[in-house]
Amino acid sequence: MLMQMRGLLYFLMIGIAAGTAHAQTGTKEKNKTYFKLIEAFTQRTVPGRKEAPPMANIHFIIRWEGTKYPETFFWRGASGWLSCSILKAHKVVNRPNNMPTGIDYSIEFVTGDRIHKGDTLELTPVTGGKFPIPDEIPKDAKNTLYYKTGGSGWLPFRVQNITKKTDLIAP
Repeated sequence: MLMQMRGLLYFLMIGIAAGTAHAQTGTKEKNKTYFKLIEAFTQRTVPGRKEAPPMANIHFIIRWEGTKYPETFFWRGASGWLSCSILKAHKVVNRPNNMPTGIDYSIEFVTGDRIHKGDTLELTPVTGGKFPIPDEIPKDAKNTLYYKTGGSGWLPFRVQNITKKTDLIAP
């Protein structure tokens, strides 16, 4: 009888431990981040014509670390819910003479399925789209990138610091 009680107690302890480990794994997966933020900055482009106003843009440079490519990115900032353009970015190492000061990355167009683990991407919120905020996004969320990968729901990434870079002067 005592052996049966020990066996039952042992069996219950293994079941509880396995259930706890499974619950922790699920939580960890839900909070997983699929990229590393390298830099977040604002930069104004001052046009060469006096009558044209300067344009200020926010840029996020990230290194993609997920095995599935990102489907979409949105920025929830002070100016609302904005979709982001996704471009592949390359750090400028040997600056050509004709490249303006203040440009640190060369960019190229990339489609979702051509984004791979380890790629550096530039995300830029763009205005003009009419994308309603999904119900699962908190209405009071600010300074947060939201994104989806293959089959995932909306995943948040809070951006703590956005630096200001020197203006780009257009010719």
